[in-house]
Amino acid sequence: MPLITGGNVSVCDMKAEVVNSDSGKILYDPTCIVQPTSALFDISHYSQREVISDGRGAAHFVESAGQQWLLKPYYRGGLIRKLSEKSYVFTGYERTRMFREFRLLQVLLSRGLPVPKPVAVFVERSGWCYAGTIILERLENVTSLQVLVENEMVQASQWQSVGKTIALLHENGVNHSDLNASNVLLRDDEAFIIDFDGCGLQQNNQGRFRRKNLERLHRSLLKQRQFSHGPLSGGWSLLTAAYRTHNA
Repeated sequence: MPLITGGNVSVCDMKAEVVNSDSGKILYDPTCIVQPTSALFDISHYSQREVISDGRGAAHFVESAGQQWLLKPYYRGGLIRKLSEKSYVFTGYERTRMFREFRLLQVLLSRGLPVPKPVAVFVERSGWCYAGTIILERLENVTSLQVLVENEMVQASQWQSVGKTIALLHENGVNHSDLNASNVLLRDDEAFIIDFDGCGLQQNNQGRFRRKNLERLHRSLLKQRQFSHGPLSGGWSLLTAAYRTHNA
């Protein structure tokens, strides 16, 4: 697949190393941290932390040696969560959700795409099951599209930026299966896409996943009254027009 880049995002050199812990493995970027241990993924390890919710469970903004990170455990969604909130069936470390998201984000950053930089992931095994946590570099001064819609603060140029950014991801074959308004962040007219758990690259980037991604985002917006009525009612047309123009 040809390299298609865009956005003011630094290029990641895709360095990654793996170390063993007492109960699993840690995959990390050695340019961010040196000799990580499982304590790095324990929220009590940090004196400065801020709790947030990602819709499924608690995550935290933390500070470590002057670096601003997001520490986020993995939680299941849907009906299966009633049976197991955090555990997944183990079939190999490289197949875990944590390793796959870390490596995917590194690939996307190497293409200059506007996604958060992964710092490290920890996979903890327990018999045939595993759980895990990811640490990401914090994106500063951003607001989710959902919050902007709720407050009726989305500008026309921001709708267009979101459309262009989604088109850029699709040109690179990125299938974001949970593309909702909470996973789109904006800093003025600069858009970022987050939460790539369960996502991947499609060999056929003309596939129907593009349509399904857009439909998923549209459904999440339609749940908000402010999107369907008033000054934001034309937002989806602006977004899709920018998407089509970028793909033309």
